[in-house]
Amino acid sequence: MIFVRYLLLVLFIVSFSYANDTEDFTKGMDFLLGTNIKQDKTKAFYYLNKASKANNAEASYNLALMYYIGDGIDQNISMSAKLLENASNLGYKKAVDNVGRIYMQLLKFDKAIKWLKINAEAGDIQANYLLAEVYVQKDDFKDAKINAKIAIDNGILEARNLWNDYNLSKY
Repeated sequence: MIFVRYLLLVLFIVSFSYANDTEDFTKGMDFLLGTNIKQDKTKAFYYLNKASKANNAEASYNLALMYYIGDGIDQNISMSAKLLENASNLGYKKAVDNVGRIYMQLLKFDKAIKWLKINAEAGDIQANYLLAEVYVQKDDFKDAKINAKIAIDNGILEARNLWNDYNLSKY
């Protein structure tokens, strides 16, 4: 009986937390977009940050976009990457699609490779080209060749240039 009460209490707390982060996310997006309310980026940041800290993946993603472009806050690409990775780890597809690209910009190649491989395995051919670019930067021409070939075979013209510029056929 005590176990059942404990379980019910835990479920109540979890559902209450979920409701709060959903409410904070909604408020944040309303303030960000000016939906039925006066647009206010400071309040948007406050509510999205609160929801993000409660592991709301969509809030983390939108907060990452604010940091990336400096929308209502100082631009901070590193913070954007951190939030995108958090949203990605929570399974938010839009974040997964972009986090590897952000890590490329930050020259954090090991993290870029991790996420770009996930994108490539999901069928994102552009990710194969980007992987080839990263591998070239790391002087890993064998893996660059593999990914460039996939990109070339799927019509990514930039991959052909990379292939020729680094003479990848010899690896």
